Amino acid sequence: MEYVIWGLTANQVADLDLNEKPLYTKATSMDEARKVMQILEEKHDCHAMRIQVIDGSIPDFTKALNT
Repeated sequence: MEYVIWGLTANQVADLDLNEKPLYTKATSMDEARKVMQILEEKHDCHAMRIQVIDGSIPDFTKALNT
């Protein structure tokens, strides 16, 4: 699994700037991603962060097409 942290850098304004960036891509667990988020916030003033979990599986769109 991959844990990608997305968010805004210190110079971006949450209400005005919708261009979030991948801030960190090397976390190997949810716990590690949360710790990195805390560091990004405290030391680099990143904010409006979220974690995207990528499990590498191929999405099954057949259910959406068969409705």
